[in-house]
Amino acid sequence: MSRENVELVIRGYRAFIAGDLITVSEILSPEIEWRGVDTASSPADREDVLEILADRFDDGYRIELERCIGKGDEVLVSFRAAGVEKDPLDDRLLQTRRYFTIGRYWAIVTVRDGRVVSVQDYPSLEEALEALGVEEESA
Repeated sequence: MSRENVELVIRGYRAFIAGDLITVSEILSPEIEWRGVDTASSPADREDVLEILADRFDDGYRIELERCIGKGDEVLVSFRAAGVEKDPLDDRLLQTRRYFTIGRYWAIVTVRDGRVVSVQDYPSLEEALEALGVEEESA
């Protein structure tokens, strides 16, 4: 089961970077809950998730999937996000832009019946691996 779940997550990643938010939407369960690192806050629902993803795509974020580790219904994802920074002192329309790393992110995606039902963000790869119950050496 974990292989199919990893493939589903990778398909969602590829759809996102291609701007195919319809496919991303189809992969998400209507009852999806996405929890940030701060688990005390309310989880984002499907509408919130789709809005955030659309905003990130519109902002031109580059997302590089680094790892995708499946175990049962869960898939640990590790990725780096980068964005474009314009020079605020350069008023030319075609100024040079540079990419910068916004951050690295880790999450466990839970898949049931071929749809993403939850996402839990983690502050580090080590904590995500621990939550998944996988040792770094075997991942």
